[in-house]
Amino acid sequence: MPKAESYNDLIFQLGDLARDRLAGKPNCPRTMDRVYRAESALVARRDELAGLEQQMNDEDAAWQDYLAQYEDERAVQFEIVKKWKKAVDAVEGQTKNLRKTLSGRRADMRYAQDALKKLEKKHADLELTTQDEAKLSVSRDNLKKNRIQTMRLAREVEELARQIELVLTPKPGQPGAPGILAHKRMLELEDEMTARKEAFEQAMAEIDQAIAEKETEVQAAEDYLDQALFLLGEDVYAQRIQDAQLAPLYPRLDRAE
Repeated sequence: MPKAESYNDLIFQLGDLARDRLAGKPNCPRTMDRVYRAESALVARRDELAGLEQQMNDEDAAWQDYLAQYEDERAVQFEIVKKWKKAVDAVEGQTKNLRKTLSGRRADMRYAQDALKKLEKKHADLELTTQDEAKLSVSRDNLKKNRIQTMRLAREVEELARQIELVLTPKPGQPGAPGILAHKRMLELEDEMTARKEAFEQAMAEIDQAIAEKETEVQAAEDYLDQALFLLGEDVYAQRIQDAQLAPLYPRLDRAE
């Protein structure tokens, strides 16, 4: 004995077919409007997803172009550095520890700036939620201390950068000046590449998160469209709307489980 067909499957099939057969016709049930809205929402979500995926591709392409330019210029500067290696080695010995310290202070400053932003927001919220002057006074003191600390770090970073700049700027007539300037440019390229890489990775992570969220929205829109088609199928079946392609499904639904 053949297995009975599924009522839910047949209703969905009927709704899907009715979408094509009845759209715009006088006997079109009102539930078709829900299908139209669901389709529009799904198209919009898919377009947004495609836009995010294109944005990710564009970001990656721009990064690859930048890396190619970076490698090309670095290779040019490296050849100059090799020609004046002794002069460059002398300068590098003076700047190596300074640059290491500068890198650490810059990281400290970024951390301090992030912490300061959070503290400023926390204080602003506190001003809106409490009248306790003692708490507000403590918060203001903490905010002041953090601002001073951040300013000190900024000045320290500026001073370290100035010291490095002095060492990497050849004096008039200094032997090996072209190599020193090429070495300076290579360091600038490396710093720029590090900053660009961090920005690129952050942008890609944000886009990836947005894509994941949009994919969830697309799935929800697809589910809503399926529900709309199912309801349309039930409406068409209840009315047994006359149509040559829809009619054969009615007796099958009568027998379905």
